[in-house]
Amino acid sequence: MKKVVLLAAAITCASGLKAQTTDTLANQKLDEVVVSGVRVQKNAPYAVANIKKAELEAFSKSGRELPFLFSQTPGVLAWGENGLGTGTAAMRIRGAAGSRINVTLDGVALNSPEDQTVFWANMNSYASLLGSVQIQRGIGTSTNGDGAFGGSISLATAAPSRKPAFEVSGSYGSYNTYNAGVKFSTGLLWNRLVLDGAYNETSTDGYVHGTQGRSGSYYGGLTYFGDGFQIRYKNIGNFEKTGQAWNGVVAGNDDASLMDAGIKTYKDMYSHGLGRFNPLYEGIVFDSDNWKFPQDANGNYQTYRYKLKDGSLWDKTTDNFYQNHNILSASWARGEHWSHNVALHYTYGFGYYSEFRPNNKFSKFGLSFYDKDGNFVKRSDFVRMKGLTQHTYGAVYNVNYKDEKWDVVAGLNLQQFRGGHFGYLTYIENSEADAKFRPNGTDYKYYDSDARKYDYSGYFKANYHFADYWNVFADLQYRFLDYKTDGKNDKFYETASGYANQMLNISEHYDFVNPKAGVSFLKDGHKAYASIAYASREPERNNFTDNGNYPAPTPERLMDIELGYQFANHKWHAGVDLYFMNYSNQFVQTGAKSDIGENLTTNIAESYRMGAELSAGWNVASWFSLEGNAALSVNKIKDFDEFVDNWDGESLKIHYDNSTLAFSPSTILNGFVNAHYKGFQAVWHTNFVSRQYLDNSENKDRSLPSFSQTNINLNYTLGLNRKFAGVKEVVFGLNLNNIFNRHYAASGWVYSAVSQKSGYTNDNRYYQIGFIPMAGFTMMGNVTLRF
Repeated sequence: MKKVVLLAAAITCASGLKAQTTDTLANQKLDEVVVSGVRVQKNAPYAVANIKKAELEAFSKSGRELPFLFSQTPGVLAWGENGLGTGTAAMRIRGAAGSRINVTLDGVALNSPEDQTVFWANMNSYASLLGSVQIQRGIGTSTNGDGAFGGSISLATAAPSRKPAFEVSGSYGSYNTYNAGVKFSTGLLWNRLVLDGAYNETSTDGYVHGTQGRSGSYYGGLTYFGDGFQIRYKNIGNFEKTGQAWNGVVAGNDDASLMDAGIKTYKDMYSHGLGRFNPLYEGIVFDSDNWKFPQDANGNYQTYRYKLKDGSLWDKTTDNFYQNHNILSASWARGEHWSHNVALHYTYGFGYYSEFRPNNKFSKFGLSFYDKDGNFVKRSDFVRMKGLTQHTYGAVYNVNYKDEKWDVVAGLNLQQFRGGHFGYLTYIENSEADAKFRPNGTDYKYYDSDARKYDYSGYFKANYHFADYWNVFADLQYRFLDYKTDGKNDKFYETASGYANQMLNISEHYDFVNPKAGVSFLKDGHKAYASIAYASREPERNNFTDNGNYPAPTPERLMDIELGYQFANHKWHAGVDLYFMNYSNQFVQTGAKSDIGENLTTNIAESYRMGAELSAGWNVASWFSLEGNAALSVNKIKDFDEFVDNWDGESLKIHYDNSTLAFSPSTILNGFVNAHYKGFQAVWHTNFVSRQYLDNSENKDRSLPSFSQTNINLNYTLGLNRKFAGVKEVVFGLNLNNIFNRHYAASGWVYSAVSQKSGYTNDNRYYQIGFIPMAGFTMMGNVTLRF
């Protein structure tokens, strides 16, 4: 019923429009109107990278998540938990994590309203649905949804084909990874309608143990072309059931440290056979009598699978998520200068993960247990299921006026969110405890909370062209936010009568005004620009729940100054962007722990990121080109107090005047060699990422070393002059990844502590590192048939 009402509303909007001649160019313009509100206007003074449809189509055959394609642009770092790039993946832009990257799909915000991030875990197939992607670095132009504190990514679905088309593709490669896809278009029916659709699926055994998974997406669209307007309905869904490895390969555990066995770096990890070890799936054999980890004849540590009390093996920790987007949009043009777009959207999401928790304390779940003999039982094995539901709905509108001098866009975004969080114990190894807390096999709910968020914003941006070569740009956005969450959280505190949930009763609202301005100069292939932007961002859910005894979280603020120069002609192009991003009240982990051991975050007064992003390309010959980009940066906290866990008593407080921000490599390089002749293309890509510190203390012992790896992509397109069984074109592809078999970790985490009694000083801390390893050499071949 809801969809019928939305469709009727859109048709009503379109019915009163002045009739105009329908042609292909006019409808291409209308397709651009859909994303004009969230993308930079022509000649705007910002650092952007654009990815075209051909690149997206080629990448879609790899089964890898989109961050791995985005990482080929300046300043972007990507990694995947299973080591292959399929399944759960993540990214950073200029060192800023996913919650600081605004992502939209056809102008509709994709970021989870509470966590403010996009979980790239079941969107590997989106590349096949897209017509273009624009990545803005820094604050960029105003967009819908959460604030962009590192960058923004605008995804635009491909325009429907007006000619009948059908395509099927299949890929297969290392670790039993396959990707299969099909898409079609009916072409233009009755000179008005196009029905198109797609389905894509990826499955893999995973490089890291226990990360087998299956994920995919589907799309169905119906487009009506009118005289000067179009109406389009899109249903886009994605799903996944993937084995998880968020802990990485842990160099240490609760009983003894692998550091004592010589595991101190990711290279040691590989040399001892731990490159694929997953503590969410398996344990390491430990000889408590000899206080060591037994090794086989090859020096590899012995592992074992977790067992349930009936003797069966625990399968794996899985993340299960389903999401469905509904977008109904109408675009129309009135006269030569005006165009409009309105969209109504609704997204439903449901997901959970199921995890085996070996030898956990009952207090972890707020429980106390005594057996039938009155003995206090401290620990048992558990299986917990944590999940959420999400409902996001709203409306987006933008209007564009364009003539020889002016390019003006104004827009509104109205979005509401309803969500719920829940957790159950579905298994307790101790039979007495299981019977008590899970009578008759009924799962025990140990937390439950609800959330609501309103996000309303409006913006006005204008570009004015004057004196032949100059443009001035101004952009003003207002955001109103209201966030409430209540109920029982999945954290527990000890009281005189036992354990009690952390109770949530958060009700906050924010008003943000975000101005931006800039100037650009363009002449004969030269472009120079300068801009200044200011933005504010609300706290995430975790900033409220994990701030412990720190003051209540306050919004982050950012001032971003950008200077750039670019030159391009038919033979070569080059560019540089200089930026200074000055943060106020940025959220960081301080090293302090809550009463229940959770990492605490708080606002820090001053921090900054500054750097240079360079790009260049040279068309050496008609069949051969060279290209590269570099991101060089300094990322600092001006005044920071770290709290170090002290096993002997109170936490140790360490002050830093100018420490490096964690997970912020100072250098990211990409180099490309492209050879292409007729239907053949070969691309060599080498990537380099410098050292990443895992905390804010700038200590090399608690860091990931630099790494470099190289990929080669080959493809050949065979056009058939005479159709064979209806086939017009065949594309053969081969992806060779990490061809030099480099062993490296792209991300990770660290825990450190001091203890004078145990000989661990601040200069020689005890620490555990979780490495997120990436696979060595892998390959995948693919074939695509186009009809």
